[in-house]
Amino acid sequence: MTDEPAVSEAAEREYTPLEVARAGRRLDMALAEMHLGISGNMRMTAAELLAIAHLGMEGDLGPTELSQRLHLHTGAITALLDRLSERGYVAREPHPSDRRKVVVRLTTKGSDAVMAHLGPMVGEVIELVRRLPEADRRTIGRFLDEFAALATCRPAAPPPR
Repeated sequence: MTDEPAVSEAAEREYTPLEVARAGRRLDMALAEMHLGISGNMRMTAAELLAIAHLGMEGDLGPTELSQRLHLHTGAITALLDRLSERGYVAREPHPSDRRKVVVRLTTKGSDAVMAHLGPMVGEVIELVRRLPEADRRTIGRFLDEFAALATCRPAAPPPR
């Protein structure tokens, strides 16, 4: 569901480089709020939901890879995966080529649980994108991928002392 006043304001806004950066920040904040709401509704931590999101987007990952993405230590990722596994959202399986390792995969139950919360919005986003000309889709897609890469490669700097 769209917020009509915000949409009409966006149509009239001049998108200077600073305003585009601010729009990116508004998107980041809105998604963070959405994820906090979903994790609360699902009775899980934000880190647990983020783990499920990584598995859903990237496929099977090793616990070490997942711990790096979530910025968690070994013990914390083990406890997180134990909780998700107990609920049936993830499964640990032997690595296909290295018998010393395991991989974590998202189960159908985990995927279905998240999609129960995200499904309607995913449909709305797809419809929003369908209304765009192909050239705009490519530009926006490239921008979002590059924006995500910046956020991934550059964690926030510590505050000044």
